[in-house]
Amino acid sequence: MMNVKGSANQVVQQIVQALEEHYPHHPYHGLLGGNTGTALFFAYYYQLTGDEKLLEKSYQIIEHSLQSIADSSLHASHCSGLAGVGWALLHLAEMGYIEANDLDSTFSDIDTILSKELRTDLANGQTDFLHQGLGIALYFLSRLPSGFAGEQLQFLVKQLWEHRIILDGGISWKDQFSTISQTTPGRDLFNLGLAHGVPAIITILSKIYKAGIEKELCHTMINDSIQWLLSTKNNDSSPTISLYPVLIDAKGNTAGDRHSRLGWCYGDLGIACMYLNVGINTQNQQYISISEEMFMHIARNRDIQNGSVHDACICHGSSGIALMLQQSYKAFGNSLLQQRSNFWWEHSLQQNTWPDGAAGYKFYHHPNYTTNFNLLEGVSGIGLSLIHCLEPSLSANWAGALLIN
Repeated sequence: MMNVKGSANQVVQQIVQALEEHYPHHPYHGLLGGNTGTALFFAYYYQLTGDEKLLEKSYQIIEHSLQSIADSSLHASHCSGLAGVGWALLHLAEMGYIEANDLDSTFSDIDTILSKELRTDLANGQTDFLHQGLGIALYFLSRLPSGFAGEQLQFLVKQLWEHRIILDGGISWKDQFSTISQTTPGRDLFNLGLAHGVPAIITILSKIYKAGIEKELCHTMINDSIQWLLSTKNNDSSPTISLYPVLIDAKGNTAGDRHSRLGWCYGDLGIACMYLNVGINTQNQQYISISEEMFMHIARNRDIQNGSVHDACICHGSSGIALMLQQSYKAFGNSLLQQRSNFWWEHSLQQNTWPDGAAGYKFYHHPNYTTNFNLLEGVSGIGLSLIHCLEPSLSANWAGALLIN
């Protein structure tokens, strides 16, 4: 039997070495898609170990990220641009590792740039979380109680109201990101993935509701969109089929596969996280209960094969599954959730078998496996997940960047 914590400790140290060799030579500063996510890994590993050298590495990356802001070399997105870097700076300030007051002028500049981008995207109905206007809202939520941030969030709520589509059973928002939507522009499709779709919109609305901004409008849209979402569930007697499809049209027909992978980006896990967060943020026990039922269903029925799990990344691999199941165990206390979380961590630790991979890891991008160092699809994310395998009591607040904390 594998010594999971012993193996996790060894792998995290290998990840540190791989990242030390990588980040100085690859100045790409996104939060989820670049080195800023690596800075979070070093900061959280410092929190676990107290090794000052790790914190210094985090500072080095942040200095480079600040320079990229000064050079105006970043685009706006949460995944790979200015919104994500700004969120990370605010998060590290909350952790006490940087002084936010020293960056007042920087945040003021970020506010101005991101306000323009958010307003342009949302006016065009572009609500993708990772790459469009919705992700920018997460930065402004972290900027509260700034009055300027509150104004941007008010604008977002009103734009979501304007762009909602009324459907049988409730409301939703049109997908403008997926390849299918882009190649069939005359067909209204609705995305059920947390990374790109309606669950992210609902989660952001619940955070704005909790912040006390446009509460009545947020509450209406949250409830109406969840009622619609519930109506999209797959009607299938097989417990190994996902509860929700990936894309659906206005008539309730699935576009593409009705069975979804097991992961953060798409599938039941992200939706279960949404119900839990929304239930907590709006104090709605019904949504929390739906979340618990979904997590238990996943723990009992989903596995490597029916989950299409091909690697260990956070986005759609085993380390992300392990982290989300651990968070569900913290919420609900059912030992099966903890057991399955440990299973997925053990599976993650068995995948560093590539001699030419980063810390032995490579990641599946059809049809090949490639090396990746970032948070979302690389070893920085695996390292962050494994930190919580080593110390479950450590708060995974960094996962707020993925809407799953």
